[in-house]
Amino acid sequence: MAAYIKVPHTLYPDKTITVALYRNVSCKELRKSVMSGAIEVSLLKTSMVIDEFQVLVAANKALHLQHAGTMMTKNVHSEILFCLSPSKNISESFQSFGAADSDTNVVVAIADDQDDERLDKVSEILGKSPVALTELSELADTKLITKAYKVSADELNSYDLRDAVVSRISAKEIITAGKGKV
Repeated sequence: MAAYIKVPHTLYPDKTITVALYRNVSCKELRKSVMSGAIEVSLLKTSMVIDEFQVLVAANKALHLQHAGTMMTKNVHSEILFCLSPSKNISESFQSFGAADSDTNVVVAIADDQDDERLDKVSEILGKSPVALTELSELADTKLITKAYKVSADELNSYDLRDAVVSRISAKEIITAGKGKV
């Protein structure tokens, strides 16, 4: 079983998306490196990720928005985090879906890391290699995810939680359009 995945972007096959899971680590140094700009990656809270497909959808969308010049955030890695969230509030998205210093598990998403240079740097900073992505299901907080994405019990009778979440990520602009307006 592969410890991480790397897939080409759907519309821009020269761009890649890498997703990796690290367990039993300290996120503090890695977050410091990301915040200082020493390394560009997305650090995602494992409790808010059902499986890697959810991250791939958000990353695919972020790369497309970057290519179109319509990102809401400063770089593609912060855009991945923002796309993952159902909120239109960037700060709220970062707080709810971004890894914290105190987190001991983290999902790392990397846009366009062709030679795994940034993934190797993450492993070096954390002092560990990524683990199998199948372990994500053990770390996901389905109650918290259901609440954050406002998934109803009726909806879960027809679809699984991952499908409901991915639909919301894909249609975020449509779902949130007009909210807060009279």
